[in-house]
Amino acid sequence: MTQTLQSHLDLVEQQFNEVASILAADDTRHMASASSALQALAVGLAQLIGPAARLRTAPEADIERVKALSKGMSLLCDTLSRRAAYVNQALRIVVPTPAKSTYSSPRSPFGGVIQQSGQFKVLAA
Repeated sequence: MTQTLQSHLDLVEQQFNEVASILAADDTRHMASASSALQALAVGLAQLIGPAARLRTAPEADIERVKALSKGMSLLCDTLSRRAAYVNQALRIVVPTPAKSTYSSPRSPFGGVIQQSGQFKVLAA
């Protein structure tokens, strides 16, 4: 099992480095395929490791590699979130959305457009 775990960890680390380099190079064409390959390898690693009790019996070097990959994954997620925020901000600048009126309310006619109901109300004395 140790050899299988080590070889799978090598594959995950290799794919992780590829995703990190694609993210650093801002290569959006290959990001989806590289990320899905990394996800598949990570799921395979989780299935290979199994319960946490089995990981405790693994060699210390393998445990450290898994911890380093975990920290690296969280850094990749933070970087991707930051990049998504930059893209959303740029989209707001390029394609601005109209500002909502401060005083209009869908329930109140004050400050909003008056909508006709189609009914005439008659007052009788």
